[in-house]
Amino acid sequence: MSDQPTQKTRYLAKKHQYDNMITLYGRNPVLEILQLPEVEIHKLHLATSNKSGGIVDQITGLAKSRNIEIQHHARQALSRISKNARQDQGVAIDLIAPGYQSLDELPDEAIKGDVELLLLDRITNPQNLGMIIRSVAASPIHGMILPKLGCARIDPLVFKASAGNLFKATIYHCLDIDSALAELKRRKLAIYGLDASASRTLSSMDDAHACVWVLGNESDGLSTEVLRACDELVSIPLSNQVESLNVSAVATLVAFRSLL
Repeated sequence: MSDQPTQKTRYLAKKHQYDNMITLYGRNPVLEILQLPEVEIHKLHLATSNKSGGIVDQITGLAKSRNIEIQHHARQALSRISKNARQDQGVAIDLIAPGYQSLDELPDEAIKGDVELLLLDRITNPQNLGMIIRSVAASPIHGMILPKLGCARIDPLVFKASAGNLFKATIYHCLDIDSALAELKRRKLAIYGLDASASRTLSSMDDAHACVWVLGNESDGLSTEVLRACDELVSIPLSNQVESLNVSAVATLVAFRSLL
């Protein structure tokens, strides 16, 4: 009985550790990551069905040279780790990304000033997600919030589109956008939705308080529920009868707006 609290504490600590890790897969992406000394790697996973030679030997050799733990799995077990049996090629890797953390870990002191965050509503294209992450990493904005349900998962395509900047961005993960909005409202952040039909423009917004900018789906914009949850809708005026911008371009404008 006395050991139960210890076991629970260990379980929660381990769960927290893995929740805040990023797992990527595929032989070429994993080889590329292993060649980045600045990326901290927790563990390399290999399928026992992999044949020796070629890129698998390169991956294994690099992992051993960096003293990275290597774990071998049956093919089905590795697929559960990668969550992509069709494309993992028998290889997956757990990455420690200091900027990848739960939205619950957003510090209270961060929201007392003029912190700004991006919140993604059903951004499903991996390339768009990667480019948004790249802009967040390069800009003064505090970070972005990525729901696990409804948005693209962080995968090798996202890593490639981020141009290697995935591990430089602050990314707060959450279950879904409803839970994110509830938490943000509880913590009294202003919520602004980007909507092409809004009368108020991005350039007219002041920088005096903490806020969240919500970016909608590539095809249909913000969902009805998200529109209702926003404190205000904001647009980016377009010229020459252009109807819309790619969501990654909108993210870049918002992320860098304090410098414009």
